[in-house]
Amino acid sequence: MLNTISWSEIYPIWADNLWPIRSSPIEPVSAMCLLSGYDISNMQSIPTFFGYVLDNNIIAVNSGHACPNQNNYRSRGLWVDPNYRGKGIARKLLTATIVQGHREGYTQIWSYPRQSSWPTYQAVGFKLASGWEVSETSEANAYCILS
Repeated sequence: MLNTISWSEIYPIWADNLWPIRSSPIEPVSAMCLLSGYDISNMQSIPTFFGYVLDNNIIAVNSGHACPNQNNYRSRGLWVDPNYRGKGIARKLLTATIVQGHREGYTQIWSYPRQSSWPTYQAVGFKLASGWEVSETSEANAYCILS
């Protein structure tokens, strides 16, 4: 079942499973901007954390937060337990994040997924907005947009 969850619930999943090699601190929101740069004002945004819960265990997560100066909403931190991949759970989490962004008044949603998860983003309507590049947490990430 898809639920909103807390920072204290999503953080260990991100730290242990999604970004175990990350050296920079994991924060509830990111200052990262669409296509380039950083905007510290993003850090004032109130994030929404989503978890997919099965048998009282969180088996998948994602989050979203506003990037007010760019007038858009970021989807961030999508992860699904490998035992549950390929069952449409990631699409449900992305859709919930898109709906939340729209609820908050944003028509443009963006993300910075790994190339390995790109088919899931594409399946819910995201379009690539950049080429693939190495990041702190992956061999290949790219910006993508849903308008």
